[in-house]
Amino acid sequence: MKVILYANVSANGKVLLSENPNHQVPQEVLMAAMQHITRAGNLVMGRKSFENFEKVLGGADKVRAALPGVELVWLSGKRQSANDRTVASTPEEAIHYLTQKGFDEIIIGGGTETYNAFLEKDLITDVVLNIIPIISAGGIIGTSDDLNIKFRHAEHKLLTPDVIQLSLSKFSELKK
Repeated sequence: MKVILYANVSANGKVLLSENPNHQVPQEVLMAAMQHITRAGNLVMGRKSFENFEKVLGGADKVRAALPGVELVWLSGKRQSANDRTVASTPEEAIHYLTQKGFDEIIIGGGTETYNAFLEKDLITDVVLNIIPIISAGGIIGTSDDLNIKFRHAEHKLLTPDVIQLSLSKFSELKK
């Protein structure tokens, strides 16, 4: 099972938070994310990140139109009802649900609390970072002092003349 942390980060390594009015993620980066999500057929995000994602795309109907057939899962410690998506209270519950649906690849799309929940349980197998050339405040991936997960370079490519996409695979996953 591939569990892919997919994030947009600044040149200083901060997660670019969608609610930050001081930057815009380039359209090409958003389209690359949509391709990853569509290929995997699913997306796990925290509630606030989902709400910001819907706002960026123009509402829930636009998200459904842009991602037809994609299984949307909210990660939230507080059980709440959510139309058109499943709510999981733990990373393991999200993985179990999507595994039962037949998925062999899961996209973790943010935000930082969600990234860190999966990292702290050592559930991430791959990382895709879109590195945006700005220095900015933002979220932090990897907040636990005990966290030490080793990754290897898998691929890199330019999404725009200024934005590089870096793909990493967990060191132990490469040996299989």
